[in-house]
Parts: sequence; C-alpha cells; structure tokens
Amino acid sequence: MKNSPRYLAIAQDIITQIQEGKLRPGDQIMTEAQLCEEYVVSRMTVNKALTTLVTKGFVRRVSGKGTFVLDQQVTKYIGAASPGSFSRDMASIHTKPGAILVEYRVVRASEFPSVAQQLELHENDFLHYIHRIRTSDGIRIALSHTYIPCKYLPAVDVSALEGSLYEYLDETYHVHPQALDYSFAALLPTNRQKELLQVDSCALLKSSHRSIIETGELFEYTETYYAGNRFTYKFAPR
Repeated sequence: MKNSPRYLAIAQDIITQIQEGKLRPGDQIMTEAQLCEEYVVSRMTVNKALTTLVTKGFVRRVSGKGTFVLDQQVTKYIGAASPGSFSRDMASIHTKPGAILVEYRVVRASEFPSVAQQLELHENDFLHYIHRIRTSDGIRIALSHTYIPCKYLPAVDVSALEGSLYEYLDETYHVHPQALDYSFAALLPTNRQKELLQVDSCALLKSSHRSIIETGELFEYTETYYAGNRFTYKFAPR
C-alpha cells in the first residue's frame, strides 16, 4: 500500500496474515504495546489500525482481554426448515443480530413496478418500504430492502426496525411470515453499497424472496444483498 497512511498499512498487513491463514479465527493478535514495538509506531497509530480492522469485520476487541480474529463467514442454510429470518439465522449460530435503519417510507406500488408484480398489487396500492443494514455481532453483513403492503400492516413503529422485524410482527400483529420462494444473483456492489457495508471490493450475493402468511396472502417481498466475503448460503437437503 504505497503512500498510504501507516495505520492502513498495518491494518492491511494483519488482514493479509488472516487471509493467508497465519492468523486464524479465535486467535488473539499482538497487544497494542507489542504492535507498537513490531511496527515502530505510536499507540495512536496502532489504535487507528485496530479500529480499521474492527470496522472491516476482521477482528473483535474484548475489553480487558485483547483483540481476536473473527470468523469471516456467516452461513445460512436454505431448505425445508428455512425460516427466512436474518435474526433467527444469526441466533442459530450464536451471534447477535442487529439492524441499522437507512430509510423508511410509505410509497405507492407504482414506484416499484417489479415489486408490485411480485406481490400482485395494483399501482395505487401503498407499501411500507424498509431499507436496513443487517449486522452480526456488530459486523455489517448485508443490506435489505423489504416491501410490505399497507393493507396487511396498517402502521409500523419505526423504532422497532432497528431490531427484529419478524419479532415485532409476531408481538404486535401476531403475524408469522414464511418464505415462499428464493432467487439468487451475483452482483458487483455500487459505491453506495460499498459505503453502507464498509467494504472495499467484493461480490454481493443478492437473495430475493416472497413471504406468505397463514391466510395465504403474499405479505412481503425482500431483496437482501450479502457481502460475499462475509456470508455463505448452503442448501440443506429436504
């Protein structure tokens, strides 16, 4: 990383060690004092390097214990038992799910014609549009765009959107969406997606699915863009 700030060069060196397997998930990296000595830099420079590694999702700092390499892949299994819920997926692998709300608004279906087609809506029907960053133990894993017809969901508590949407639907409306179908595509991220996911360059896996509720109505359409270096889909036998 020629001509880059020293802290970025240090961060990249540690990333390279992780990618080459010299540092493995769960390993503790050198202390700040050791890193200062190793790279002949100030503690401030080391701290900025570690902050960069945390932001990029390579390490986790534990107060009083040190800094540890994170497993870079979250795995979701698609099959007969797939619930279609990001929060449940994260809980199943013992990580803490989270959400950062980017945008919420009520729109006409005509603004998103492809979504209207997926949900079999008329162009004047209203939709809840929810755009969120999904996280696992604070690491930005995916971007989700969720569309729910207002006729099935009269109002939304916006504060609930930084938690589990499905838990909110269960507790408030006693609604339990179930994934109906999935489609997948590999894409390159836009500059905006890179910014929101805090990644430099990686492929995105776009997952699209519709959900139905107990009465059989099409309740939800969601497009989720997963950072390819942080998330893996596996298909479980039915």
